[in-house]
Amino acid sequence: MEKRTEFNIEISKESVCAFLDVGKDSPMYEEVLEELEEMLPEAYEKIKPVALLEFGDLEGYLVEADGKPVREALYGVLSIGREMGEWSARLFAEGDYLKGMLADAIADDYLFQMDTQQTETVVRLCREQGKGIAGRAEAPQDIPMSIQKKAYDTTQAEKEGIGIRESYMFDPVKTVCQVYLLDGNVKRYHPEHDCSRCDNLTCKHRNLPAVQVTLRTGEEERSIRAGKSESLLHTFQEHDIYLPAVCAGKGTCGKCKVRFLEGAAEPSREDEKFFTVKELAEGWRLACKAYPQKDCIVLMEQKEERFYVPIDRDEKGTHRKPLKEWEQEGLYGIAADIGTTTITMELVELPGGRAVDVYTAINRQRAYGADVISRIEASNSGRGEELKRSILSDLENGIRALTENSQGKISRMVISANTTMVHLLMGYSCETLGVYPFVPVNLQTIHTTVRELFGDASGEIQEFEIMIYPGISTYVGGDITAGLFALEFGSREKPSLLIDLGTNGEMAVGNRERILTASTAAGPAFEGGNIVCGTGSVPGAVCGLTIEGEDVYPETIGSARPSGICGTGVVAAVYELLKEEAVDETGRMEEPWFEEGFLIAREGNIRFYQKDVREIQLAKSAVRAGMETLLLKYGITCDEVEHIYIAGGFGCQMDIHKAVGIGLFPPECEGKIEAAGNTSLKGAVRYLLDPLAEGEIKRIAKTAEEVSLSDSKEFQEFYMEYLSFGEA
Repeated sequence: MEKRTEFNIEISKESVCAFLDVGKDSPMYEEVLEELEEMLPEAYEKIKPVALLEFGDLEGYLVEADGKPVREALYGVLSIGREMGEWSARLFAEGDYLKGMLADAIADDYLFQMDTQQTETVVRLCREQGKGIAGRAEAPQDIPMSIQKKAYDTTQAEKEGIGIRESYMFDPVKTVCQVYLLDGNVKRYHPEHDCSRCDNLTCKHRNLPAVQVTLRTGEEERSIRAGKSESLLHTFQEHDIYLPAVCAGKGTCGKCKVRFLEGAAEPSREDEKFFTVKELAEGWRLACKAYPQKDCIVLMEQKEERFYVPIDRDEKGTHRKPLKEWEQEGLYGIAADIGTTTITMELVELPGGRAVDVYTAINRQRAYGADVISRIEASNSGRGEELKRSILSDLENGIRALTENSQGKISRMVISANTTMVHLLMGYSCETLGVYPFVPVNLQTIHTTVRELFGDASGEIQEFEIMIYPGISTYVGGDITAGLFALEFGSREKPSLLIDLGTNGEMAVGNRERILTASTAAGPAFEGGNIVCGTGSVPGAVCGLTIEGEDVYPETIGSARPSGICGTGVVAAVYELLKEEAVDETGRMEEPWFEEGFLIAREGNIRFYQKDVREIQLAKSAVRAGMETLLLKYGITCDEVEHIYIAGGFGCQMDIHKAVGIGLFPPECEGKIEAAGNTSLKGAVRYLLDPLAEGEIKRIAKTAEEVSLSDSKEFQEFYMEYLSFGEA
């Protein structure tokens, strides 16, 4: 047995700071460094290192190296004693969290360096025994946790005051186990930890050499460096390369498909769900689950994710006119709606209100997830600056596109957006948005300028004022405030209902006296998200459907070749499948479609699956339950509602009869439902034109009250009631 208690180790201050995610650019860096300097002398006194090494067998364990079973191992147990762990625990108990975390990080760094310094001893011992080292087995990914008991017994660690629990965890906690796999190849010694095979992707000691990724898109080719511990999707995001990731990199949406032409990453479990054996062999992978371990060539199909946004400006005296007619004219304003999925901007002549031009684009924050929760999580994990840069870039592109051929002067810009989009745009912390009690940093009207908002990127953009709509709550934002203003809820006698069928399912009911609002987690199904063949409202998206017996008649946006199925197509598909009894009232798809999906469009092989039925089932139930709860809290029935406005492009294309047929809306309300278009953008335009707008907007935001559905018993009851498709 080999025992060692002397180590020449100096704690790495950089490693300790990195463990706490405190870099040199952090405002806390100096404070952390000062605390660390003060703690180090005491830490060195408390650390009592011991390293034990002993040879043993692997009886009872099936371990392979190079396809051959391994029978022998060199076991190692490393510990720094109890005092560091006890010190850290005491500091936390006293409320000194910074020192507690520093003590923990110091201990980890010392253990890591002990491991490294042991390498020479390990190789020497194996050479003396005539053994090679095929690699290192890590518990639990390579070998069961019970191997730690085997190592404990083999090294007689008990004699050093080390214990082991029934869970096979060591006591003291700052103790680690090593299992070196031995074979007869004395020319091979690989005792080091292999970070590329480790499941702990967030480990601060993770150290993998970068690989070169050659990315091909169409006729273009670009080379970037990627860390082996980073997914291909994450690497693309860091280099501002856009790839849809509706599920925020969880591997559940299947939208981030790429093809490895060389150096393919190993297929993941998620890959096996989305690709056939043939496709996997051809190199197809999900970028979010692909971790390249060597130089590779990746092909990414360049599909421009353009969204069809109907232009429905119908205000008196407004019309679109060509750019050339306004190049030498005077004053203009820009209205912008920042949606979770799309961005729409309109150039408006002032003061008359003529719509000069419209710009629409995908919100490229979709690369971080389709819903606000995913983006809040991304922001809170240190990617807030990336998200801000992304939305500013989108707005900058829109401003340039609207003004590139003009000499006209932009007077001001009005932005409406949900609360999360505003936080990401302004660079606010999102830490309190995603946890109870869901407190936003700011819900007030924001007045800023191009220079203040865009910073260094503002150089080539005209300087003008920017106003951002006030929100009502964390999940009922300025886009709803703008919609209420556009539809003149502040002057209505009879109550009306506004519903935005986006990811957040925002809705409001009321009149000039009282307004109640709510939001429900509808998810992205109404925008084509989380649907296997789902897509946004792009040319070629199946937006309508009729089934007559065995004949299926899909309708696509722009009559283009089918490319997927968007939200309105999803609603139509469910209605038609219910009508044809291919889906029952519980949402179960009948055979043979349960497994293989129902063929919607042969061209493009667009299918509708059981999973898709469940997605829309949950979404429609959430919206319907939210609507019913809001009406109940307001004290009225659907019969007493004057109008039901459906906001967004979804409403413009939706077959209302089919939406009622699947239970999205009550049958008695069918005659009151009307598409209101992009009410968020309309509200931004109206603000540009109305000199009294700000006062009215503040009054609406102040009058509106939020109804929390998350703790509403009535909502839960309605939700369960409307899960079925019984009404269809």
